[in-house]
Amino acid sequence: MSSTLRHVRAPTIEVECRACGRAGSYVRAELIKKLGASITFARLRRMSALGCDRLMDADGDRCGTRFRRLGPNAAIS
Repeated sequence: MSSTLRHVRAPTIEVECRACGRAGSYVRAELIKKLGASITFARLRRMSALGCDRLMDADGDRCGTRFRRLGPNAAIS
């Protein structure tokens, strides 16, 4: 996923982990203020999953963290 916060117009970015059930959301404007509009969702995903034992598993990244509604129907400009 190479999209950045700049490309997504949704006011709220929802994140969830299919493996452990963690879920939450970020306010897009606050993320941009803190991290900049050019941060990629790949980097934001890793930041969101910090502390997850599955992220740095011996077999690779097994963390199920993903951003909801960023699929083909997302509001990306």
